[in-house]
Amino acid sequence: MEISIYSSDIRDFDRELDRKFDINEEFGRNIFDDRGRLSLENYEYAVEPNTYIAVLIEMQEQIDDLKKTLEQLKHKSDWVSGYDDHGWNTK
Repeated sequence: MEISIYSSDIRDFDRELDRKFDINEEFGRNIFDDRGRLSLENYEYAVEPNTYIAVLIEMQEQIDDLKKTLEQLKHKSDWVSGYDDHGWNTK
């Protein structure tokens, strides 16, 4: 087997790599919600499961859910400062 690599194949490799990892370039602005977070709210195309963008969107949803849960717990426990106001043992 013979593999040939030409200088034209790698000339703009860094720029092409940056472009491919730029979510705006690859998927467009509609993949972000009004807060700048990844979301499928306004995105009109399907995202294939097990792709890096699908994993990132799932992680963003998990972070949002955890933030909501944390806010509910703060409200229920009267936790206002963001620090351990009650001296609870967290171990």
